[in-house]
Formats: sequence, structure tokens, C-alpha cells
Amino acid sequence: MMEEVLRSLAICAVLLSCNAPTAKKTAEAPPVTLPPAPPPIDRMERIDTDIRRNTLEGTWQLRAAKLAHTGEGESDEFTNDSEVVALKIFTRNRFAVVRYHKETGTLLGTGGGTYIQLGDEFTEYIDYHSWDSTLVDFPQTFTCIFEGDLFTQEGVIRGGATDGSALEEIYQRIEPPISQVEGTSLLAGSWKLEKWANGERQMAVPLPRNHYGFKIFTPGYFYALRYRETGGVDNFSFGTYKATPDYLTETIISLGDLSAVGRTFTYTWSVKESVFNMVGFIDSDQFMGHKIDEYYARE
Repeated sequence: MMEEVLRSLAICAVLLSCNAPTAKKTAEAPPVTLPPAPPPIDRMERIDTDIRRNTLEGTWQLRAAKLAHTGEGESDEFTNDSEVVALKIFTRNRFAVVRYHKETGTLLGTGGGTYIQLGDEFTEYIDYHSWDSTLVDFPQTFTCIFEGDLFTQEGVIRGGATDGSALEEIYQRIEPPISQVEGTSLLAGSWKLEKWANGERQMAVPLPRNHYGFKIFTPGYFYALRYRETGGVDNFSFGTYKATPDYLTETIISLGDLSAVGRTFTYTWSVKESVFNMVGFIDSDQFMGHKIDEYYARE
């Protein structure tokens, strides 16, 4: 009798276990993958980004200005209708300003040196200045305001004969930075003059003590100058150029020797181990068959 009771209880337990409701399994949520956090951007990196977007590097033509420095007989009010052409060239580390008469090519003044741009400010360290050579002792800091292809330079001259004079100049970009131009010549950039042959001298020699020189090639222009440590200008030339693998052709726009303005001169050239050499002759009323043999190191 006891065995039958135990057997009945066992059967009931099995039946109850079969009829018990089973718990539903909940679907597991897929793992959440968070994007990696961007690296922190410090102030200097933000400034560097601004410089790439609003860079002074390139060639600019003056459109309007209240000039702080003028040549003899030149008005300090500059307008786009002026008979004067004024350009400002910025390479990666150097700047140069040139003003000349549009029709004759007569040089009205030039100046330049090195510069540092930091955001919307830049400082010029003047190496030479035909209007006022005493400015070589005074760094000049300006604001730079960019709007489209226009750049406005504002500030106050410090030192020299025009100390305290306000300067405001509006430029329009006419050439982009060298680094943004495809197919730019190997010559593009700034070159420091190391050796030269003066006229009939057969061998190129270093410049005299406390004398310096350099040459800039933009995508379309060249600017060459020799100057003294005191800031005075010894020699200057400016124009357009074309370069093939064998020949460099320069057309003069402005030069101290006005008889050479508009003329074209051709040189052989080469670049070896960052040294640029150009060789040829120029003919003008002042320099007949004048030999050119110059060696430059890239700046």
C-alpha cells in the first residue's frame, strides 16, 4: 500500500514539472561601440589651422592705402586708379614690397625682410628699406584681416622717421601660395645669394662683408635684391620669368637701369643639392655684355 502511494506522488511530481511555465529569455542588446574620442587640440594647433586657411603667403597687389612711406613726388593716398603698381610678396619666411611706375618701370621704393604670422597678427623684421633704412632696428607688428581675396594690413609704424604714423593698406591676392600651385617651377621660393661674378670677373666669389642678397621666384614673378647690413639697397630687379629644364628667361618690369625695362634675358640654370646657379649675359645702355654668374642656396 505504501509503495502505491509513493508511486502516485512521483507521477504527480513529473506531471507538474512538465506543465510548469518556462521563463522567456530576453534578447541580449548588441554591444555599444563608442567612437574614439578626438585628440585634444591645443591653442597652437588651432592657430596653425587658421594660418593654413588665412595665410599671408602669396603675391598681393595694393588696391587702396594711406601710405606711411612715399617716394619723391608720390602721394600718400593710394588708389586703384594710381599710375603706380605696388606689390607685396610673402614666401614661407620672407616678405618683399615693391612700388614702381606702371608705364616707365621706374622704381619708387622697395623694402623687405623676414616675418612671422601668428593668427591674425604678423611681425615684420626689416632687413632693408629704401624709404627709411633706420627701420631695420625696429620690428613692426600689424593685424591682418582676410575677406575673400582681400587682405587688410593695419598698425602703427614704430621707430624711424615716421614713428607713430598709422598704416592701413588693402591688398588683393593675385597669386596663391607656392605650395598650392600644381606644376610650380623647381625655382619657386626664396634663395640666398652665396657667390656671384661681377661683370667681367671670371670666377664667382662671395659677397663683400656685411653685404647680402637673395632672389624670390613666385609662380610668375621674380624679385632679386642686394643690400647692406645697414638697410640700404645696392641693386634691385623685378619682372616675370619662364623656366624650362635648360633655360631661364626673365623679362624686366622694373630695374635701376631703365633701358633694360621691357627687355628679355635668357640664362642657363641648374639646381644641384639645393644650390641654384644661373649663368648668362645682359645687354642694356648701362651694362653691355655684362656677365651674370650667381649661386644661391635655398632658404
